[in-house]
Amino acid sequence: MGPREDYFARVRPLLGDGLRSCVVSVEQLSLTARVVDLLLSCMLEEVHVRDPEEKPRWPLPLTCRGVSMERGDRALDVLRRYAAWKNEFSPVRWRRGDAPVGSSPRLHLAGRLLPPGAAPHVLWDEAERRVTLCSPRGDLFSHQNLSYAVARQARDLLLGRGGWPPPVTYHGNGMWPFAETPRPVSAPPPPASRSGVHLLVIGCGSVGSEVVRLLAAPGVRWTLVDAGAVSVFNPQRQWFGTPEIGAAKVEALARRLQPSPVRTVRRVFGSDSTRELAELLEEDRPDLALLTTGTHDHAPLAELLWERGVACLSACAYPQARFFEVNVALPAEGTPCLCCFRGRLYRGLESAPPIDDELASFLYRDISAAERERAYVDLVAEPATRIETSRIADVLAQCSLEALADGPRRSAWFRRMLDEGTTCLLGSNTLEQRANGETAYGMSYAGQVVRLGLEDVAGVEEEQCCGVCGRRLRVGVHVELPAAADGEIDRALLAP
Repeated sequence: MGPREDYFARVRPLLGDGLRSCVVSVEQLSLTARVVDLLLSCMLEEVHVRDPEEKPRWPLPLTCRGVSMERGDRALDVLRRYAAWKNEFSPVRWRRGDAPVGSSPRLHLAGRLLPPGAAPHVLWDEAERRVTLCSPRGDLFSHQNLSYAVARQARDLLLGRGGWPPPVTYHGNGMWPFAETPRPVSAPPPPASRSGVHLLVIGCGSVGSEVVRLLAAPGVRWTLVDAGAVSVFNPQRQWFGTPEIGAAKVEALARRLQPSPVRTVRRVFGSDSTRELAELLEEDRPDLALLTTGTHDHAPLAELLWERGVACLSACAYPQARFFEVNVALPAEGTPCLCCFRGRLYRGLESAPPIDDELASFLYRDISAAERERAYVDLVAEPATRIETSRIADVLAQCSLEALADGPRRSAWFRRMLDEGTTCLLGSNTLEQRANGETAYGMSYAGQVVRLGLEDVAGVEEEQCCGVCGRRLRVGVHVELPAAADGEIDRALLAP
């Protein structure tokens, strides 16, 4: 298997040939480029650009970080260089003008820039097969939310896995930026400033590297921790390009973040290396730590960070990144810690395990059974596309900005999270419905993010004390089987 095939090896089990046979046409590239970027990660190879002479404007430079912009560039020039940087093995066919008659399936992406504070929304025109992102000027995270929703639904439309959404969907409001509604509500607040802060990122993979991309700004100092090098599998889903294959991830990110000061630590922090993390904190204490390793080592690292009083946000994906968690732990503000929730939450039916031995063998070939078992534990998000994992980074980055802001400058939705102790966010990238009509984790639509608190804790007998933060935990959700006589249980077990 060559580099071209390896590049998409970790999404092919989900998508097959993906969008290779599809044609997408676009206009207003500055607004639609992020959607195109996400669809390219799903093997889209042909894009028709209706307005190739468009000059770059916000938010295109934010979407295409990683490539230089030159005087006289058009938006198409920048996006072409960016796509070639991300994937040199599968060149995209960029065609000017409309898609030829007979191209099938076909979808047209357009954008509309709204005044600041306007309600962000998406228009879906099934008759014209046209999707329009309506994004408020200067609001990066509203634009990220819109782009994610459009890319996820457009991919499923093109693959025949979903129907057309309602004609208009509004995304985000002042009380919950991740909401989707059929009618306009108050606009979400603008993102807070992050200049002059020190961010520690432990894990620079699918979520960590994308969070760095979103939070990169003048005046931010960084400490990046990751032992890995960029592999051929990484650029498809991480903030790396194929020219960086073989480079240390932390070094590649440090070069891209210049001139911001970056300290790089090329090693793994886990349960056996808390002393090294403690030394790192003493040398240069961060304003906020982000745990994005994607492994089971979050717990001991989060415990140490709590003990040292360091604000910490952690993110983890469920299998195939179909669902995910983002946890906010702010010791100085008395929030629950990660340990309060870890392994104790109850939110209805769990998701069905989507990975089997054949799939695991494909993903982790040429390694021993023991190594494969460890790989499955530590890389539970495999396989997944950048559409799913970038959503985790979006939510994590938006919560990070709120955590860094002074109390009065925080958005109403984040203040409510802290006031109500609902600091564990559960997100869905899919709607998993069972035969009885129930859905996994009680989610009502793909893309939903809900707040969970100590009232959602299950499995605590009577009252316990959290071993990390000392918080008293009581039974929030009590789950038990219905009473039955021994004979009835025996007959049930023996039934065919």
